[in-house]
Amino acid sequence: MLLVAAVALFAGAAGARPVPAVSPRQPLPMSHKRHIAKDMKCRACHQGVEGEALASFPTLADCMDCHKTPQGHDPAEPEVRAFATSGQDLAWVRLNRLAGHVYFSHAAHVTLASMKCEDCHRDMHTVDRALTEADMHQNMGACVACHRNRHASLDCLACHK
Repeated sequence: MLLVAAVALFAGAAGARPVPAVSPRQPLPMSHKRHIAKDMKCRACHQGVEGEALASFPTLADCMDCHKTPQGHDPAEPEVRAFATSGQDLAWVRLNRLAGHVYFSHAAHVTLASMKCEDCHRDMHTVDRALTEADMHQNMGACVACHRNRHASLDCLACHK
């Protein structure tokens, strides 16, 4: 039993992969704050949270659904249309990564457990640019505490493969 606890603690400490020393550059200076102020929900851009393990990033087509015409007065806003005319795909950099032995499903947490995005991710109401560093810093202790509070499975194999 002590060996299992030691392995679990080590796995928890090694749960999140280190963030690169240099912040990555995102393809567009997207303001979460401005989108949320327009009453947009996370799911509008990060589809898949209800039925997939990973949430997606918005495609250029998703952005162009609203940005075919100017939206507001942000000087960076026209960059969306300029990007669309360049013919490039949006290559968002995924910043939140779990260790390979950890399985996490957005669908299970968002749909089955009715959790809100901000239960794990930071509050995006004040974030005025696309993220360049991880916005969730969960560790095994936080996940276990949440599972206990919500009476969710504490079976190691539910999350560790």
